[in-house]
Amino acid sequence: MQSYSYQDKVFTFEGCISVKQTADWVMPWRIDCERLDLYPGLTERASESTGVRLVFSTSSLELALELEEPASDMKVDLFVDGLFIQEAKVDPTSNQIVFNMLPPGNKDIEIWLDHRYQTKLKRVLTEPGAKIGILPQVSVKKNRWIHYGSSISQAKEAESASKIWTGMVAQRLGLNLTNLGFAGECKLDPMIARLIRDLPADFISLEVGINIYDGDLTERTFTANLIGAIQIIKEKHYRTPLTIISPIFSPPREDVKGNSGMSLKDIRAIVADVVQRFNSREETKIQYIDGHKLFGINESQYLPDELHPDAGGQFILAINFIKEVFGSK
Repeated sequence: MQSYSYQDKVFTFEGCISVKQTADWVMPWRIDCERLDLYPGLTERASESTGVRLVFSTSSLELALELEEPASDMKVDLFVDGLFIQEAKVDPTSNQIVFNMLPPGNKDIEIWLDHRYQTKLKRVLTEPGAKIGILPQVSVKKNRWIHYGSSISQAKEAESASKIWTGMVAQRLGLNLTNLGFAGECKLDPMIARLIRDLPADFISLEVGINIYDGDLTERTFTANLIGAIQIIKEKHYRTPLTIISPIFSPPREDVKGNSGMSLKDIRAIVADVVQRFNSREETKIQYIDGHKLFGINESQYLPDELHPDAGGQFILAINFIKEVFGSK
C-alpha cells in the first residue's frame, strides 16, 4: 500500500486545538501542545482524542492507519460521505487499523478517533495509485460548536468514538464539534476560557459544576470563577449563542454537601443565579439548562456508578440536549 505522513498534507484533524509533530508520528491535542506548562492538571485528559476526527478524501477501496504504541483495545469509527460504515479495532501485532471494501469512487472520509486514548498517527495507507487529498472546504461542516465540560462530556463510557453524546448531537445537527470535556478537570481554568474565547465558534456550551463538588472551589470562588469564565468568553463571542448546563442527576450528591460545602442542588442554584446576573444586564441572553432536564431521576437506570451515564445514557443525553437547546427531537 502507499503511505502518507502528516507532512504530505493530504489529511487533517478536526475537533482538536493543536497537533504535535515528531519525526515519526503526529498527535492531536485538545489544548495548545506548545504551551502545556500553562495548563496545569489538564495534560493527561487533553491528550485523549474525544471528539477528534481524521478527515480526507480518497478514491481508495482500502485504507489503513499505522499507529505508534496504540492501546491494545483501541477502536475507531469510520464515516464515508457522512454515513457510518464500520467500527474498526487495532491489530496489536501490526499496530494498524484496517478498513476494507469501501465504496468505489472519490469519497469523503471522517474517522472518529478513540475517545478514551491519545492517538499517535504515523501514516495513512491507501491502495497504490488511489487519489487522496485534504477534504474540500465545501465538505467541511461550517457550523462550529465548542463544548466544555467534565467526564460527563468526555464520555469514556460511550460504546464507541462517535457515540459520545456530543458526537451524536453534532452528527444529527451537522455541527463541527470541538469537545473540551476533561474528566475530573472541568474547574473553570482561565486558560480554557481564553482558549474558547479565541476559537471561531457558532455555538458554545459549558457543562459545569460537578467537578467543583469535591472541594476545589468554594461557593464564593465557584461563583467568581464562573462569572470570570463567561466574561472572558464573551469578550470575542458577545453574540455567539451560549448555553450553560448545571450538573446532571447524581443521587448521593443531590442533598449531601461535598468538600466544597455545596450540594448539587446548591451548585445548580449558583449556576442559574450567575446566568441571571448576565441576562439582567445584557441584550444577548445566555441560555441556562438545569442538568436534570438532560439526565434526571427517571434515567437513573443508565447511571451505574451514580455519576456517569453509561453507553445507553449517551443517547438520552443527546436526545434531551437537542430538545432543550434547539427545541427539536
